[in-house]
Amino acid sequence: MKIMLNELEKAQGRKQHLEGSIDMDGIQIPDVSFDQFVFKGQAEKEADLVLVQGEISGVIKTKCSKCVALAEYIFNTPFEEQFSEFPVEEESEIHFFQGGKIELNPYFQQTVLLEMPQTFTCKETCKGLCPTCGTNWNHETCSCNNERIDPRLADLALFFNKDDK
Repeated sequence: MKIMLNELEKAQGRKQHLEGSIDMDGIQIPDVSFDQFVFKGQAEKEADLVLVQGEISGVIKTKCSKCVALAEYIFNTPFEEQFSEFPVEEESEIHFFQGGKIELNPYFQQTVLLEMPQTFTCKETCKGLCPTCGTNWNHETCSCNNERIDPRLADLALFFNKDDK
């Protein structure tokens, strides 16, 4: 998605409605796919700045981090960036652009990467897999003993087990 500065300056009230799909092909994460990503918002010219505001939405598909089943995450996040044709300080949050056009796709992709969860689950109540036999606890139970004892307290457990004999 591009903003052409000359079109924005001609727009009524110097505001332009923006709506369209986002190209997510540039993001390559193993076992993660990005579907139906769109941006809805507006661009506004104020003095030397171009302000772009709106919302990014889409669907992230990947494997559940607990049970490895397919997980779909509905993604919605606000988007707001400022752009200027004049060079700005490196530490500034205003982005410099040249040539009378602003390519928004890299900024959309960056926002998605920063705002997406680091782990995904198929549902909030996912029980995961048995670490011993691999049974999916969401569908069935197993008889494995998965009791974990803190290694720092293992000798204390031996002390109490000695009294049982």
